[in-house]
Amino acid sequence: MALHTDDRQNILRKLGAMPEDLDVLLDYTTNVFSYNPKVNDEGFLLRWAPVLAAAKENGAASAINQYLVREDLQIAFENPDAVAVIIYESFAGKIPIITAQSDTDFERLVLNIIYKDKHYPHVKKQGASFALGEQNRFIILSHKPYSNLPASSIGLDDTTWREKSLTLRKFHECAHYYTKRYHGSSRNNLHDELIADFCGMWAAFSEYRAEYFTKFLAQGRMQIYMEGLSPTASKAVEKLAYLASAWVEKWTRSNEFLQLNETERIDFLCNKELLSYGGEF
Repeated sequence: MALHTDDRQNILRKLGAMPEDLDVLLDYTTNVFSYNPKVNDEGFLLRWAPVLAAAKENGAASAINQYLVREDLQIAFENPDAVAVIIYESFAGKIPIITAQSDTDFERLVLNIIYKDKHYPHVKKQGASFALGEQNRFIILSHKPYSNLPASSIGLDDTTWREKSLTLRKFHECAHYYTKRYHGSSRNNLHDELIADFCGMWAAFSEYRAEYFTKFLAQGRMQIYMEGLSPTASKAVEKLAYLASAWVEKWTRSNEFLQLNETERIDFLCNKELLSYGGEF
């Protein structure tokens, strides 16, 4: 059952929102997810057949330059043998995924394929990129530590953390693909990121920890999801992120959670209003 506007305003006030922030935050926390699956939209995969064939014959790096990169932007890969391209059968449907072991190779892939060498200042802070359009869609993943978080901060060695980071990113991006394909939205918004990080964390650790989520956001991601908000509105969203992640952790330990499969869990989180994640305010 949807929260009444008065209830939503009261929750926002308890989170510290000022009167002048309410309209913006009501819009920010509006649930835009609406289940409307596009199940027959995988025709874009046909264009990846020659890419995969060339990758099998000559290596993924060569195939990417041949089919995905403009002639004037050909990539001089630092570690071409550690570049891979696959069609991944995710819970959201089949999706091409490119991975690169070298951070430099990942950054060149993002800049030269997605941004076509246009200026993009955030690429070094990124560990994944998802191209999602009507004609094509694919994911590029790095082996960087997730959210640039040091392995020591969660008690892991660097190799293990990078392996788990790759899993986190893959399932995070597939969650965005699922919400876009089945619920009509994928945004830089706390609700979307809460769901995507839940999927990634569960896949990587077989558990969800609110502590990890808040650490991931504290590395600079939170600022991206609060862009354009006033300082007081941003503080309210930060507090909501803390409360919402604690609620998700508690939910994952419930019998209700255990009875749901992977996509049913995402559907449940999409259908739940962001402001209701905080429980009792």
